[in-house]
Amino acid sequence: MKHIIPVAAFAALCIFAWWLGGIIPKQAFTLFLGVLLGSFVGIPAALILATKLRNQRIDVYHHEAARKPVEAQKPVQQLLIPETRYTVLSSRAALPTVAQKQLEVGR
Repeated sequence: MKHIIPVAAFAALCIFAWWLGGIIPKQAFTLFLGVLLGSFVGIPAALILATKLRNQRIDVYHHEAARKPVEAQKPVQQLLIPETRYTVLSSRAALPTVAQKQLEVGR
């Protein structure tokens, strides 16, 4: 007599599941099982990761004394290149005679 109530409840659950399985499409039931089993696996995995990070030993060392001094960046310097200026003349006669001798090229 003790076992009749649990067996009847289990039978009612099985009948309800059979009826529900006939109504719900196969793809929806497969999706539901995937979500259910995925959450069953995901929750313990998340808890394991959360406790693993808490048990990790973190040592803080002060390396400031051992660190090499960092050399300051040198200031930007401008390159001193003299400007090259070109004078363009339309005729050779306009040049002074000294400059003409320097510009003449032998052929």
